Amino acid sequence: MNLKRSIFYLAFLSILLGLGSCDDHYIYNDGDDPEWLGSSIYDYLKEDGNFTTYVKLIEDAELKGVLAKTGSKTLFVAKDSSFSKFFESNPWGVNRYEDLTAAQKKMIIKYAMIDNAYLIETLSNYKDGEVLVEGSAMRRVSSYSFKDSIPFLSGDQLPDGGKYWNYYRENGAYLAKDNTNYPLLHFLPSQIIKSGITDEDFELITGVSRNANDAHIFDIKVIKRDITCKNGYINVLEDVLTPRTNMADFVQNNESTSIFGSILDRFCAPYYDAGLTQTMRELTEEEGTFGGNDSIFVKKFYAQLGGETNYPDNIVIKPKSYLLNFDPGWNSYVPDGEGLNLQNDMGAMLVPSDEAMDDYFNNGSGRLLKERYQTWDSIPMDIAALFVKRHMRGSFLSSIPSLFPKMTDAENSKIPIETSNVIDSYLGVNGVVYITNKVFPPDDYVSVYGPVLFSENAKIMNWVVLQNKFRLYLNAMVGDSTYSFFVPTDAAFEGYIDPYTVGKDVPAALKFRYDFEDDAVYATVYTYDIVNNVLGDSVGVVEDQTFINNRLLDILNNHIVVDDVTSGKEFYLNKAGCHVKVEGSGVNLKVQGGGDIVNGTVCEIYKKDDPEENGYYDQENGKTYFIDKMIQTPTRSTYSILSSDTSRYGEFLDLCTGFPANHTYEIFVRKSSYFGVDYSVKFFNTYHYTVWVPTNEAIRNAIIDGKITPWESRFGVQGINDMESQADREDAIKKLGRFLRYHFQDNSVIYDGRDKNLVYTSATIRESDGFTYFDTYKNKYFKIGVETDSEGLTLTTELGDKVSMVDKANTDQYNLIVRDFIFNNNPTSTKEVDGSGTGGDYSASRIYTSSTAVINQIEDVLMCEE
Repeated sequence: MNLKRSIFYLAFLSILLGLGSCDDHYIYNDGDDPEWLGSSIYDYLKEDGNFTTYVKLIEDAELKGVLAKTGSKTLFVAKDSSFSKFFESNPWGVNRYEDLTAAQKKMIIKYAMIDNAYLIETLSNYKDGEVLVEGSAMRRVSSYSFKDSIPFLSGDQLPDGGKYWNYYRENGAYLAKDNTNYPLLHFLPSQIIKSGITDEDFELITGVSRNANDAHIFDIKVIKRDITCKNGYINVLEDVLTPRTNMADFVQNNESTSIFGSILDRFCAPYYDAGLTQTMRELTEEEGTFGGNDSIFVKKFYAQLGGETNYPDNIVIKPKSYLLNFDPGWNSYVPDGEGLNLQNDMGAMLVPSDEAMDDYFNNGSGRLLKERYQTWDSIPMDIAALFVKRHMRGSFLSSIPSLFPKMTDAENSKIPIETSNVIDSYLGVNGVVYITNKVFPPDDYVSVYGPVLFSENAKIMNWVVLQNKFRLYLNAMVGDSTYSFFVPTDAAFEGYIDPYTVGKDVPAALKFRYDFEDDAVYATVYTYDIVNNVLGDSVGVVEDQTFINNRLLDILNNHIVVDDVTSGKEFYLNKAGCHVKVEGSGVNLKVQGGGDIVNGTVCEIYKKDDPEENGYYDQENGKTYFIDKMIQTPTRSTYSILSSDTSRYGEFLDLCTGFPANHTYEIFVRKSSYFGVDYSVKFFNTYHYTVWVPTNEAIRNAIIDGKITPWESRFGVQGINDMESQADREDAIKKLGRFLRYHFQDNSVIYDGRDKNLVYTSATIRESDGFTYFDTYKNKYFKIGVETDSEGLTLTTELGDKVSMVDKANTDQYNLIVRDFIFNNNPTSTKEVDGSGTGGDYSASRIYTSSTAVINQIEDVLMCEE
């Protein structure tokens, strides 16, 4: 080659290497070719002498014209020596060239071909719109089309996945595994570096090792690259490349993953493809092959991304929980997310081996599944979907082995996989399959929610959990959170005393039922006798789902305790901020809400006929208790307790209710923004509190001693309302308001005889400087010290005074659990639950929020300032 030609050749290579588009424009596609450029792809292979098998494949597949004259191609070929190895062992079981079918010959050629000319270095570049992305491509569509080989499957070869396959059991069907293109997967130096794949990752994924500058197509090494021909480039592979299948097809047909594959079967169906059927009929005239009444179907999965959301008969798939995250059989899978496409990422699946599945089901935490459903095939679709989705990964690049320690599922829950759990792997056209020796069950299976999910007797509770998106909350495995989840059985969802109605002429109690067809819960309304705690006649049915969910959400919050209720205490706060009383443990546990304590009712663990099965489940993040009745929330308000017994609380209540309307220090209110059962505490704010109520005698003594000023003149003390000076009145009102608010504190305190010494914040803000017992800063809330032991309870004030609770023998004067509800409208302006009266419809009522409190009577007043 002379100097001039050498310079031209180097310049030509520089142009090729500098090209970075996703389609390297092969500059000699048109016009005259320089003599030095060499032969066509076909001629090069034929003249070389090491590719006689490949040349014969080209000729038999009738692709000589394509590879000898026209177009620009990138071809990955194998030498004759590689074909000798191939015929010793291959996925088709073919022992000699003569036994290859026409379809197989076409597969080998076309799958190893890309319909553009690429150098190895530029295969990892692609165009995202008009933007060139360099070094990130790992997949590229091959020349092989699913139309090149649509097999006819007999009935026993079809997925065993449900009724939509049954019609074809007898006669079989033409079935395309997918109707999108087959990509090639390549691992190239720049892409390996940019994606963070380590050599250890690569070896675990592919089963082969690599050096820094190696290039691989799937797991096959490129041993000679970038052979430049007139119509493209040739790259020589170490072994023969045959078409790879997608992740789903591999799992469903792999002997070691048959159990997981059978579960996948349930999420796919045959979908008739009219366009494909017509195209194939036109492409062939062979009688009986895509002719006459023959039809072509495509296997598609029920999935939100890339799959089907309707069944083959066009019925919408309900509930949506039946849908997988993406279609694992989608050859051209494109991840969901901005900037993601076919080239730069793919999917992944963690697929437990049959041995791992058996061990989990029979010996591991999956025993609860087995006890409930007996076999994998009997597990309901929504529950099976959770299992499959937990093992599906939307991104291969976030699932490489070196990232296993950080791996989380789609709900950000950790997947505890280690590299030692991977016993084999498979590189498919749309992702990698890691075959594991361990099952990674969804948190739903092992959390306190699990028994509800699996139960046929907890449909109502499951409905309200899902409606209010409490699933993830109850599945939380982070930190030291321990749940106690109380679950009334469906039969126990009756007798819910509706707090909205307790102040009406006709109070109501509700009975709930779940309707499977509607996937809805309805309620029957009964009249309720508050005095005798007895249900009366049914007076109507409520179907309004917003009303139903509003009441059930309140019930749900009252049945969750973020604590172990067998830790030794007597009372625990539930998620609604109400105390529940607990005694016993395990199957002998008993629980009462504030309403139950008043009514003398008890919730016990649901006992089944089989002594080996009961309503108690010890889960990974707590315990689940199926109970025989609903925990009844308190229906009494702070005001109703204080006004119910004036002989004990009258003096304190009189002081609290004497403020002018809308005054800054007003305590009990009833106005448009504070609709409650009766009167609500103005400064309660969706939390739990304690109200320390001095005895009547203590209030009177405080008046006599000049510590407080009454509203009316008494005991020789001028009352606020009798003061002539407005300034004096305002000063006295403020002082009284600050005094009273010091008796309301944040955090509810229940006396249970246990040793405790804690300090809480009151509702009175300090406005002066100087020393206080708790050294409270100015403009901060005064504090109250609470000390308890087996003898009783003692409070310490900011003045250092000690005040005791009433005699602990007087159990009806302390630990009075109350709840101040806030509703969307005034119960008094609503019709009675039986439809009588005037006003708004009862079913339009809503519980907006609530605050809870514990009322404890004390023997003296609390003073925070002189």
